[in-house]
Formats: sequence, C-alpha cells, structure tokens
Amino acid sequence: MLILENKINKKQNIKNIVKELYLFLIDENIENKIIKNIYLELSKQYKLSYEVIINIFDEMVNIFKDEKITLDNFYKILKIGLKNSQIGKIPATQDYVTIGDTERSRTHKVRAIFIIGLNDGLFPNINKNSIELAKGSIENLYDDNFNIYKAFTTAEEKIFLSYCQTDIDGKSLRASNLISRIKKIFKNLNEENNLLKNNYFKICEKEIYENLIFNINYLNDQNICENKNDLFLFYKYFKQNEKYNNILKNNLEYIKFLKTPEKIKKENIQKLYGNKLNTSVSKLETFKSCPYEYFLQYSLKLKEREELKVKNIDTGSFMHEIINLFFEALNNKKLNVKNIDEENIEKIINQIIDEKLQDSKNYIFIATEKYKLLVKRLKRIILKSIKYIIWSIKDSDFNVLGTEVAFDRQNGKYPPITINLDNGKKIEIVGKIDRIDFAQYQNDKFIRIIDYKSSVKDLDFTNIYAGLQLQLITYLDAMTKIEDFIPAGILYFNLLEQMINSNKKLTEEEIEEKIKNNFRMKGLILADVNIAKMQDNNLTPSSNSKIIPAYLDKEGNLSAKKSSIASREEFQKLQQYVNETIKEIGVEILNGNIALNPYYKNKKTPCEYCIYKNICKFDAGIFKTSYRYINKKTKEDFFKATVKK
Repeated sequence: MLILENKINKKQNIKNIVKELYLFLIDENIENKIIKNIYLELSKQYKLSYEVIINIFDEMVNIFKDEKITLDNFYKILKIGLKNSQIGKIPATQDYVTIGDTERSRTHKVRAIFIIGLNDGLFPNINKNSIELAKGSIENLYDDNFNIYKAFTTAEEKIFLSYCQTDIDGKSLRASNLISRIKKIFKNLNEENNLLKNNYFKICEKEIYENLIFNINYLNDQNICENKNDLFLFYKYFKQNEKYNNILKNNLEYIKFLKTPEKIKKENIQKLYGNKLNTSVSKLETFKSCPYEYFLQYSLKLKEREELKVKNIDTGSFMHEIINLFFEALNNKKLNVKNIDEENIEKIINQIIDEKLQDSKNYIFIATEKYKLLVKRLKRIILKSIKYIIWSIKDSDFNVLGTEVAFDRQNGKYPPITINLDNGKKIEIVGKIDRIDFAQYQNDKFIRIIDYKSSVKDLDFTNIYAGLQLQLITYLDAMTKIEDFIPAGILYFNLLEQMINSNKKLTEEEIEEKIKNNFRMKGLILADVNIAKMQDNNLTPSSNSKIIPAYLDKEGNLSAKKSSIASREEFQKLQQYVNETIKEIGVEILNGNIALNPYYKNKKTPCEYCIYKNICKFDAGIFKTSYRYINKKTKEDFFKATVKK
C-alpha cells in the first residue's frame, strides 16, 4: 500500500491517479479473489461493489480528464461518488438464514446463531487473508476479539456452538480454547456428543476405532474412570461392542507389551558387555537420545537391509578427510601453515581431491554428470573453508597441535578414555578430535578443541544438560588430564557454502568481510581477554572477533552478553558434569536399561529420522505422552542446576 501511495503522490491529475489505482486492482487480482469467495451472497455483493468503483473511475476521468488535483481532493470526489451509488439487494423473508464469517458479516439481531467449526486454529482464525493489512499484532488481536464478541452477542434467544472431533480421515481434532473458556463461565452447560448418537459413527467405525488406538496412551486406568471425555466415550462404546470387544482387548495387550520393554537380564548383560563397556561419545549421546535405539543399534547391532541403489554421498565425511589430508600434506612437505599462500593451498587441495576420487569407494563422485557437478561444488566449499581455517590460524598465536587426533589402542595417538564405575566395571571411549590447537602464555599451556561440521552447529547448554552434546567437553577433559593443559575453548567450524545477501552493491572487500563473519567459529572460549586476543590478533575494543565468539567493549574487556565465555572454574564444572553424566549413562547401559523413552525438545524428537521406528512403533502415536521432555537451559540455568545437583 505504501508503494501505491508513493506512486499516486507523484501523479498530478485525475486520469493518472485513476490509472494507478486500476493497475493496482489488476496486480492484486482483486476481481478473481472476489469471484472465488466461498460465500455466494458475499461474492455477489463484492462483485457489484467492484463494478460500482470501476464505473466511478470512468465517470471521474470523463468529467475531469487531465485536470490537476491534490490527493485529498481526489479522495473527496471519490467519496461523493461512492455515497451516491447504490447496490441493489432483494429484501429477505421473515424466516431467512444468513451464512457468513465473523470478520465480514454485519448481521443485525437475530433469533438464533449457529457458530460452527470452533476448532483449534480455525476459530479464532490464525490464517488471515492473502492481502497483508498494514496493522500491528495488537490491533489485529483487538479486531479478532471484537469479531468474536460480536458473533457471540448477536443472537436474541439461542446460540449453538459446535466443533469437529475428527477430520475426514478420522484423525482427532482439538476444540478451540473458547470452548473451555465458555465451560468455565457457564458451569451448568451440557455438551452433547452427536457422534455416538447418529449413523455417522457406524459408517466411520473403522476410522474412529483407529483414532482411539492412535491416542490410547491418553487413557490410563485412572482417567478412564474419572474423565468423561471423547476418548472415554469411544473406549466405552467399543468395549461394549461385540464386533470390537476382543479386537480392543488384544490391541491393548499389544500396546502394553510394546510400551514397557523389560530390562536385559543379568546373564545377557554379561554376554553383551562383560565388565567393560567399549563405546564412543556419539554412542553415549545416542543412549541419551533414546535408550531403546542404543540397544537396537549398538547392542543387537541391527542394520538396515542392503539395497542395490545409489545412496546419498556422505559429503561431510569426505570433507573431513580432505582437510585432514591437507594438514598431513603440509607436514610431509614441511610447509608452515602460517606462511602458505592461496595458490599453494589450491594446488594441494586439487591434487588430494583428484587422488581421492580414484578410490573405488569414491567412484560414484565421477560416475554421473550429477556427481561431477557435486565434486566441483565440494572443491569450491573445501577450498573456501580451508582458506578461512588457515586465515584464522595465521591471525592467532595458536598453532595446530594435531588433526584427527585419535583415542584408540590400535592406531591412536592416545589410549581410549577410561572411566571407572563404582561397581567395579569401567567404560572405554574411543574417538577422534578433528583438530587441537596449542599456545603458551607466560608459564601456562592452553589448548582449544575444534570440531568441523558440515551443518550449522553451536554449543547448546540445554543439550549438554540433557546428555545430548558431550563430545567436545569429553575430549577437552581427556586432554587436560593427559597434560597440564588449560582450556582456551571448545569450538565448531562450520563447513558451509557461504551465500551473501545484500540490498546494495558490495565491494570485494565488503564481501570478504561478510564471509569472514560467516565463518566465525561458534562454541565457548575462556573468559580471559589475553587468551582471546591470542586467538584473534585483530581483536580491538568495541569490536566483534571474526574468528571466535568474542566481543570487546569500549574498555577492552570481554562482554559477557555479546561473547560466549566461561571462566576456568566453569570449564571445570562442565568437565565434571559431563564426566558424571557419562558415568550415569554407563551404569544404566550395564544395568540393562533399554527404555523406550526418546527425548522431545522444541517439537523435535530422534524418532523423525530413526531407522528403527518400524520396530518400536513409538512415533505411530501410541506413546505420545511418554516422551522425555527437555526444558531449555541457558548457561546461567545450567550452572545453577549443576551446583544444586
């Protein structure tokens, strides 16, 4: 609308103003929107109104033509034209019925009102017109409340409210929150369930039964007896129905069996694990994600059936491998990472990638034109990523201590991480760190653990608290115990293709700065300004680091609000918490816990992409209330909670 107003303001005569208004109506496809209105009577009225406006436009042009006019005077003339126009309408009979919606209907007092479709998300309607109105959220809220008030107060004698319990597929629908509010105000209201009283229920018995089974977890013994809700009515009907009685009984037994996986017997635990749990951090995180998934994947070692089809390429692993080989090549060629130029970087990377593509396991990369294009894109991403990895090392006092640093008895630089349990058993953790950087400040040795990710990743204290993000802290803890290292940071470097969006033309230098900002590592650094400056030599007061999650205020101190920082004591608490969490997980696994208990966080669960969902059937809706709900934890919440714990 602002664009239209600006265009009209530039016009100086009626003819041009009318032309702009007419073009606006065409661009917005107003005529077709009017015709498609679901309410026939309203559609007719709107169509007549549209025709009246067009006729007024024609008359204004015929009378005034190219006469210059201000916008205010134009509005006055248009208003006069509308005032003198009439839309004909046949008078309604005494017993007529008006159908409309709450937003557009302007019904006078009537004997009875039927408000239908009072379902969650439909009334009040959360989806507005396709034309965006220039109103704020508060004004829209007032409009909605007024429309609801108007709909509920129009009737002189009776008001009927109804909502659907199921959709056309038999799936349950929730009533609008207005229903519960009305019940609280009028406590003696009788709500009738027509579904059980008419033939529709018998016609849709199968769908309604499936809906009951889908939501059966809401019916435990207590609320079956106490709550006269819809599910209870369905349950009661099918229990008394000869056709469904035995089916319901069998289904409930099956659900009970599925819902309560028993613990592994002691003799089987010993056969599976012995006295030592050989595992990895990612496996332990899987257990906290869902114990049953851990059991199926790592205890029973169930795998998907092999299929003869082209699988998606694990580009993340491929990129990790290339970066590691790049640093190995630098060591073999005795090249200093801080002195290497961009031309040499590109030459080494291209050579490594070309050699890797000759491997049979990577043959798919060059098998089709599609994957040849993928190779070009991967080369571009890897080259760009390594360029900024090296730039971040050059502009710091930290040096690469090692890449792909392994904790493994067979070919690792360090032995597995061993954690002893109170019951005499122990956990042995194997794994790799993508990169460890080292620097010395005065008499102290500092390290930072860096993990390469092919997706956006950051440290999440909610996930740490829930045991879903343990890896970097576990490796940091292990390294500080191997030698007297002090944590400088745990960081993620995201290997992503950078897309720069801007409303204006940017110079090459400005584009470069934006890319640097996008490649800035995420995670947690030590709350020490001297160590922060060692990680980014260009860090100055009143500026953001382009390498680490740090911001210096105008006094030159690390800003607690704009930086992601932790003190040495807080790093120690993190390490201690993760250590205790791993012990707890180990004890649960070695005690045979295989509970079907996936987490639920921000509407996300591990069930979405789990390959075992056809075994447990958890995500089929039977166990919807058995999720392990995870509440958000800020850094401050985390340290308060861990102190209490």
